[in-house]
Amino acid sequence: MTFSVAVLAFIFIFGLVIGSFLNVVILRTVSGESIVFPASKCPKCGTPLKWYHNIPVLSYIFLRGKCGFCHEHISWQYPLVELFTGIIFVLLFLKCCAPFDSMFGLEVMNPISWYQAAIYAVSLIASCLFIAIAGTDIIEKKVSDAHTYSLIGLGLGYSIIYSIVTLILLKKEFGTLHFTKEFILSCPILYSLGCAIIGFLIIEIIAQLGRLIVGTRAFGEGDSYISCGMGALFGALVGISPIYEGDFMAAFYALISVLVVSVIVQIIITIPLFIKKLIQEKNIITLGAITGFVLYAIGFFFALSAGWLDNKAAYWVSTIVLAAIGIFTCRELLLGVRKSNGENGLYLPFGPAMVIAGFICLFVFPL
Repeated sequence: MTFSVAVLAFIFIFGLVIGSFLNVVILRTVSGESIVFPASKCPKCGTPLKWYHNIPVLSYIFLRGKCGFCHEHISWQYPLVELFTGIIFVLLFLKCCAPFDSMFGLEVMNPISWYQAAIYAVSLIASCLFIAIAGTDIIEKKVSDAHTYSLIGLGLGYSIIYSIVTLILLKKEFGTLHFTKEFILSCPILYSLGCAIIGFLIIEIIAQLGRLIVGTRAFGEGDSYISCGMGALFGALVGISPIYEGDFMAAFYALISVLVVSVIVQIIITIPLFIKKLIQEKNIITLGAITGFVLYAIGFFFALSAGWLDNKAAYWVSTIVLAAIGIFTCRELLLGVRKSNGENGLYLPFGPAMVIAGFICLFVFPL
């Protein structure tokens, strides 16, 4: 048990250290500085920090949340990102590597296969990119190309390396390269690349529809590349997983799950703030559209489950009405975003919602 606890503690501490580095990546991406030079400094007074000022979480506690030089308040972002990263590293280890026997608990550690180690490594890198993407998007409402391109490259690179290793092993076993139809159609490179393209197109098309309807993009340009990266990542992870046996639809469903969950997360976060602002501004039309859509949608699904819409005419009329109310509501929401231009609290970036959805799917999907 002592060994198991020591392993978990090491992983957690390693995650804290990486979280500290991610804070640097986030803030220096926003400021445009190098993530390597100069050395860490106080963001308020600019004084270079001592080594003992950079101990993850502990330095924040010992300094009571204030700079050791100018005594200005240090942002909660630092310990939160560090703690979150440490916890994610431990949870992903438990999920991807399944190190502990359900019967013996911490007393026995199961051997970890190369496949489990690879999945864990890819998941860790993806998690770091998720955190960096969300951090910069929340602070600056911008997404760094370096982060999104790295996420895309991670998914595609993993699928390419896996395919090459598989070919080498097949050559060793059969003495020749086997480019069979089955191998090509189930190649994870195609899954990762296909889902990357689909992910980009879905968000980009919706964004352009917003431009067509109200004259402004429904999503930022960076969101399309985040979706592309999610497609590349989950296309590779699911496409390689022996659980799905080379089923492209499983990879496609994983991507769609990420996008659907991200919309739900965005709604949960945004709608209360949006409604509060609408009440303050007495915007009765938009408020009424949201309320009407929610009530009608609830009634529609209740009627559907109760069998009241078994008649085709009733079903299609109700569906058309629901779609019409939904389109009108979306139009009002997009107009609100356009008028606000991110200045009156009605706009929240979509990137963090996709990151949360990505984390959820990392833990929910068996890989």
